[in-house]
Amino acid sequence: MKIILLPGLDGTGYLFKDLMKELPSTLHVEVVSYSSISSLSYYGQAQEIASLYADEDVLIVGESYSGRVAYELCSLLGERVKGLVFLASFVSRPSIYSRLASIIPTSILKPNHLTRLLLYIVGFNMSGGIQLVSPVFHSLGHTDIKKLKERLRNIAYVDKPTKKITCPVTYIKPSKDLLIASRSVQYLASLCPNFTKIEVLGGHFIAQSNPVACAKAITNAANM
Repeated sequence: MKIILLPGLDGTGYLFKDLMKELPSTLHVEVVSYSSISSLSYYGQAQEIASLYADEDVLIVGESYSGRVAYELCSLLGERVKGLVFLASFVSRPSIYSRLASIIPTSILKPNHLTRLLLYIVGFNMSGGIQLVSPVFHSLGHTDIKKLKERLRNIAYVDKPTKKITCPVTYIKPSKDLLIASRSVQYLASLCPNFTKIEVLGGHFIAQSNPVACAKAITNAANM
């Protein structure tokens, strides 16, 4: 079985570097980068990724933005999906403020004193040290801006899916996530008959600020 890591908004997969170090070498882990995906929609991205794993059993890990991609993959790959792990993620509108995602100026995604501080407060809940924000900006600097804007639009206009997820689902919830509302997590749970929520100390960028705890949860999900 392969473990497929789907990245957050940056889309590069670069931010999984520390998480990968903590996952056991016995696990077969692959990181998907959206730089190699031509489609700009959630479903289209899932279709392209599904074509890569159509003949393999997989555990899908969706970080933040990629939760809805993971959800669509579950439908497309059917019984091939042995489990889903959501890392501070969502399948429907993450918060009442998510509509604003489509109008975020790209300047706010460039590093300066103010944006570093904002990211540390909002993304990390001031946990783990401000040095954690540098890899995020580095990753964003290697992101296709057109694709990034479309991913922001996807977040702003994501609808509410209704199809149930039948495979086991693990939700890794940061102890203080300022970007994903509790009701969004509750709605996801309502779609999953086999749902486990694990609270991990940290902010929204939980795989970066607490890779050890996240790796443990993913490993447990893979061994279920």
